[in-house]
Amino acid sequence: MLNPVAHAKAYPFPAPNHSYMFEAGGWQSINDDTFEVAGRTPVLAAGSNQSPEQLARKYAEFPHIGPIPVIRGTLSGFDVVYAAHLAGYGSIPATFQNSPGTIVNVFVAWFTDPQLEQMHATERNYSFDRLNDFWLETDYGPTPNEVFAYTAKVGCYNHNGNCLSLAEIPARNRKFSSATQEEVQEHLRDRLSAATELDQFISEHIEDEIIRVGRVAAMKDDAIEIGYPRETLISL
Repeated sequence: MLNPVAHAKAYPFPAPNHSYMFEAGGWQSINDDTFEVAGRTPVLAAGSNQSPEQLARKYAEFPHIGPIPVIRGTLSGFDVVYAAHLAGYGSIPATFQNSPGTIVNVFVAWFTDPQLEQMHATERNYSFDRLNDFWLETDYGPTPNEVFAYTAKVGCYNHNGNCLSLAEIPARNRKFSSATQEEVQEHLRDRLSAATELDQFISEHIEDEIIRVGRVAAMKDDAIEIGYPRETLISL
């Protein structure tokens, strides 16, 4: 198992380059349209929610909650960028942002009501939104008529006056600069505590809630507003 700092730097965690079915901590490829989505809610996955490794952590206490189809696709007019807050485990997580002309790789997780309730419990820095205008294509299954997403409540991380995309999430016609998790942590370290070695900097906001809260407050001061049209259903 990775130590906490290595774990934080591993965000958004490994994800396959194809659709898959997640169940009971494991997963297998989906190669056709035979999975069932009736009664499920289609939720776009940004950042770590694309990763079966992260889903395994989020559903570790619910091994019998049932299978989750996680379908690869592309979303037009959006990008996946860093949010202006820190996760409790030390990473700078992701959010969607509007980006005209960009086509970003996404996954759509089809959740049952109990699965969605548990996912809500892990997204406390986000609102749960219905997108009002979107163009989504998926590899398999039906293209949903409506789709939902978690949106960072504090907005996007500000890097030199603009958003910063996740380098690990592929996109075409990307408008923003991109960075890995380690690189964005370095940017934040240089801004807030330039003399601190990077692993020590990350360790501090993992281990000390007061430090983490202070750093999040600094990130919020110049956070960039999220601009895509949406209807907020729940503020988590």
